[in-house]
Amino acid sequence: MTMITYQESDRSRFRPSSFASFLRPALFLILKVRNERRRRQTEKVLEGLPAEIRKDIGWPTTNAATDRK
Repeated sequence: MTMITYQESDRSRFRPSSFASFLRPALFLILKVRNERRRRQTEKVLEGLPAEIRKDIGWPTTNAATDRK
């Protein structure tokens, strides 16, 4: 029979400090802005494709894209 045991790692260095918890909302905002920027860039690229290709991949028409806002 094989017995597997796990050693306790030093998790104290990974505990968020008060400074890290202070930065968490800022990091969340930065990541949100970055993801939104990437999404807009992707939409621009897809909108720049010919209509036949957009239709083939199931991308909505330009009119439908403006209606969802």
